[in-house]
Amino acid sequence: MAIFFKRIHDLMVDNDLKQKDIAHILNVNVNTYPHWESGMYEIPIDIVDRLTKIYNCSLDYLTGLSNVRDSFTKKYNPEEIYIRLKKLRKSLNLSQIEIGNILGFGQMNYSRYERGIILIPFSKLYLIAKNFNISLDYLMGKTDDKDIKIMTH
Repeated sequence: MAIFFKRIHDLMVDNDLKQKDIAHILNVNVNTYPHWESGMYEIPIDIVDRLTKIYNCSLDYLTGLSNVRDSFTKKYNPEEIYIRLKKLRKSLNLSQIEIGNILGFGQMNYSRYERGIILIPFSKLYLIAKNFNISLDYLMGKTDDKDIKIMTH
């Protein structure tokens, strides 16, 4: 299940780039990138991380979770994702079965993500961030701040 993130397209347009330009920068096939951008295919975590560097913004901003355009220089850390998924679940006092059911993944898949057997797909990580109001940048180990930045006037 892929997700369409409108801001990825908007940032490309704002930077006077075309899909083929981004595909070239990312060193991917020009036919692949449009499928990621449209949400037709799952966008890989490392590609999303690279897009934050291209657009100089946070994952939370890139996905529309935040309107604050923070930027983090740290690369995502797959091992940190596993650790932070487990910490989050425990802080919510949920079992793997309960959190899997809430998110619609099932316990077995969630257990694999939490134990680092397989890397969680970005769309599922986004659903966790959105459902539990926790920063994607935090979940991916780019910052230690769990809070999604909200613009105040």
